[in-house]
Amino acid sequence: MGPAARFSLLSAIWLATFLLWAIPSSGQSTQFVKITPEKVTLLIGESRTFHVVNQNGQMQHDISWSLSDRGAFQVEEGDELVVTAKESGDFTVSAHNPYGSAEASIKVMEGSSLPMGTVKWSGPTIEGCTTSKVIPAVPSASGADVFVQSVCADGEYIQAFTADGNELWRHKIGAGGAPPIAEVRKNGVQSAVPNTSRLNPRATSACDLTTLGTDQQKVRELLNQHNLSISGGLTGEGAWVVEQSGTECKLWFDAKLILIKKQKIFVSE
Repeated sequence: MGPAARFSLLSAIWLATFLLWAIPSSGQSTQFVKITPEKVTLLIGESRTFHVVNQNGQMQHDISWSLSDRGAFQVEEGDELVVTAKESGDFTVSAHNPYGSAEASIKVMEGSSLPMGTVKWSGPTIEGCTTSKVIPAVPSASGADVFVQSVCADGEYIQAFTADGNELWRHKIGAGGAPPIAEVRKNGVQSAVPNTSRLNPRATSACDLTTLGTDQQKVRELLNQHNLSISGGLTGEGAWVVEQSGTECKLWFDAKLILIKKQKIFVSE
């Protein structure tokens, strides 16, 4: 084989390998972080709390916050950002953590009340998703005020939001289970309550789903199938962390990428 032919063959192999790694597998879900709420309108003197969620609506930690004009607000920051408006205007909130960055907007107005028809808040916008239904929540201990159903490129999802626009969770509909909410109608008004059979965190904990001795790639595929994301331990610490409502699961792998230890921790919400 001549040099030119050898070069062409090596180029073809390199291109095929690149495409194989570049194309995501069918079980792989798009990962992102968003600020919730993503848009708010406030009056001077009013406060709003923001936090960062991943594609499953799980709250993220180790957040670095910034404001386009910090002097226009009284600020308290940590995993959540609490701002109290001091000046009118249009402002931007930015958030960063090891898994990505996101932005939200704040419009502050003067006066004693917001104009009729003003949108107080809106949830995170997700590329490729269109809202199909908004259902008020029946008051419950879950804290959800409204459920939003959307149609996305990879299926249908439901999100739960508090009255202030903070996203509580995001679940994909279907995939072998009951939907995460149950719709009810009383006195002609349609509303919804959480479907506790679907949202029981103990039933879907990553620690309950995984088995010691399993290859790391198979563990990743299993988590993807259950729409669970890895939110820590990806930078050589030796453990993955999977956070869910009410639980945190840590998974340790050995040098051969075999699951050798797991620990489930119940956390307060």
